[in-house]
Amino acid sequence: MKKPYFYLFPIACVFFFASCEDPDSSPRSLLNLILVDSPAKWDSVFVEIEGVDIEVLADGRETQSQTFFFEYKSGDKRIKVSDLVGGNALLLGRNELPVGQIINAKIILGDNHSMFFKEKRYVLALSDPSKNEISLETSLDIEQGISYDVLLDLDLEMSIIQATESPLTYEFDPNFTLVNGIGTVEISGSLKPTALYPAVYLSNDEGTISTHPDASGKYYFRVQAGSYKIFFDPKDELYQDTTFASNLIVSEDTVLIPITFKKKP
Repeated sequence: MKKPYFYLFPIACVFFFASCEDPDSSPRSLLNLILVDSPAKWDSVFVEIEGVDIEVLADGRETQSQTFFFEYKSGDKRIKVSDLVGGNALLLGRNELPVGQIINAKIILGDNHSMFFKEKRYVLALSDPSKNEISLETSLDIEQGISYDVLLDLDLEMSIIQATESPLTYEFDPNFTLVNGIGTVEISGSLKPTALYPAVYLSNDEGTISTHPDASGKYYFRVQAGSYKIFFDPKDELYQDTTFASNLIVSEDTVLIPITFKKKP
């Protein structure tokens, strides 16, 4: 479902962890930084992530922000993001934050990215070397004693670009989206045949997001309640594309009827 969204979910439990960033005893909240992926047609995709800087404007410090680094502490910082589908996710980091407002998330990438497509390995160089740091502005309030999950959603469909045809090469133009997850709903469904690598596009007045089904044909979005149009592209010229609804109104978790792509006459 996907599109980095930046989801913010308050959880009823209260947790406290020691923070190496700010040792004071001011009111705190806990932030869990979680990576998810919008699957694509590639067999597997590996992205190197060093960590994420979270910038917070703490209460009482209206003119001075603080930055907290959420380091991905694995020895190998290359993440197989193509596996993070169908409810699978990866905890990138966890830290306490002062009460206030998150105003920016800066994703810091390494330079070792690659993918496999039809059993062949391709190096994914950044299309723009300056994009190894991606800043996403936001305005997310955080309250004392609450644990929040923040999801970074990488849209691989929009992030991997064919650079040349002969020889065949690809580039990596990382596409993250930032979404406040409070009040979100789930839209899910399934597609057949599962041998296809179709894309699913969900759009409203604010823009379009995309995802792909997992190996079982299931797809998943988490979005704000509202009115959407959903479009299914089989990514195969032998099959017809499908628009499910021009005015899909969702106010709660919604499971759509299964879709089976039909071959063209």
